[in-house]
Amino acid sequence: MKTHYYTQDIINICDCNHLTVEDIYTKISQKYPEAGKSSIYRNVEELTKKWDLIKVIWLWKKAYFEKNKWSHFHLIDKNSGEIVDIDHCFILPNMPKNFKISEVDLKVFWEFS
Repeated sequence: MKTHYYTQDIINICDCNHLTVEDIYTKISQKYPEAGKSSIYRNVEELTKKWDLIKVIWLWKKAYFEKNKWSHFHLIDKNSGEIVDIDHCFILPNMPKNFKISEVDLKVFWEFS
């Protein structure tokens, strides 16, 4: 796939953010008005395959992209859609000796009652 000149901009925009392709397109098109939405989508998907971005699937299969390289949980507010990163460093009971978590993919949905 052809890598576009704004690929690094996509990575930078997603650094510590949870953005949809639409969000990324809006930000990129401010700097590069000639950028097409389908091109942004293809580049985001390619960056995900190369592990430059991480894809977070939310309710109704809506995808968000981020550039956090540390393992963490996602807490998602079901009312506002806000996604919060929480560090995964915790101890689980009855873990085998020398067991270390290498990757986490957990989403916790909450609502205030």
